[in-house]
Amino acid sequence: MRGLYIHIPFCKQICSYCDFPKQVAKEDVQKEYIHHLIEEIRSYKEELKDIQSVYIGGGTPNSISFNLLDQLFCEIAPILKNSIENTIEINSELLTKQQALLFKKYNINRVSIGAQTFSEPLIKVIRRGHNFLIVKKAVEILKEVGIQNINIDMMYGLPNQTIEDLKLDLDQLFGLEPQHISYYSLILEEKTILSYQIKHHQISLPDDDYVADMANYIAQRLKKSKFRQYEISNYALKGYESIHNIGYWKCEEYIGVGAGACSYIHQFRIQNHVILKDYYAQYIKEKEWISPMEAKKEYMLLGFRMIKGISKEAYFKRFFSKIEDDFDLDKLYEKNLIEETNEFIYIKEDKLLLGNLVFEEILG
Repeated sequence: MRGLYIHIPFCKQICSYCDFPKQVAKEDVQKEYIHHLIEEIRSYKEELKDIQSVYIGGGTPNSISFNLLDQLFCEIAPILKNSIENTIEINSELLTKQQALLFKKYNINRVSIGAQTFSEPLIKVIRRGHNFLIVKKAVEILKEVGIQNINIDMMYGLPNQTIEDLKLDLDQLFGLEPQHISYYSLILEEKTILSYQIKHHQISLPDDDYVADMANYIAQRLKKSKFRQYEISNYALKGYESIHNIGYWKCEEYIGVGAGACSYIHQFRIQNHVILKDYYAQYIKEKEWISPMEAKKEYMLLGFRMIKGISKEAYFKRFFSKIEDDFDLDKLYEKNLIEETNEFIYIKEDKLLLGNLVFEEILG
């Protein structure tokens, strides 16, 4: 299976925690970008014949004009028609019914809404533009036009966030009746507004122990619901697991187009230029061959993110060797971090928050 990722690096405003390639830009800049994006897509003509999932991310894809979205969708319409899962990320405050109908027209059958939190004081801190009622209205619009597969992105470990905030977030989240929930721990990235604010003591983050308590609270609440955890940060109703993201975690091939996008194809990792003028001059910044051992390590690292873990049979079919011959896992067993069945090796459920210890051991 092969996936296609399309990057739209434009936003209406910049969130304080975000370090993805993005910018606030006028329509003429966006128009030039879409022109080059389409040209890059066309350069992958042969590789795009077997796409099973499409993910349009950002940035904020629905921040660009209706006409530019239509132009992009029209270009990839044959791919969208034949692929199984087609996702677009949106900001709820920008969604219109006209956009939603356009999504439906071009077979966008999964929408991911960035919410992060419904606490209005926290929303201001992270510089988002929504509130709960706006997200609720977006969900209603999507369902009204017939898009039933909706993911809500949430975050914990935000500045001054409490367990009580999480309780209220989850209460409201369940009320939206999404099919998928992604719940990520805030990672403080350099060169972000939030990093600057922390460095200059303008705001503070919860300590690690409290963040761990938050993670446990979220996991327990979701475990009692109809949602099934299938990856460290992802939960879904039965049958609504993300096909595209599972492709990443299983190290399947994907093509990434757009400024800053990355591809993994034919055992090469390809990285595009981030700066637009460099991207326009030559889309690809670097192309790196992945050695067999590097490929095995990546397969293990990503596979351990999944709750089911790593299939021994799939590993052997891919690399023609056994996991135990390629990796010394004795220390992980001794520390009671991982366990196995006849078919899978996986991180123990109560040790998921210690996943970095497993990853460090794999990297050696």
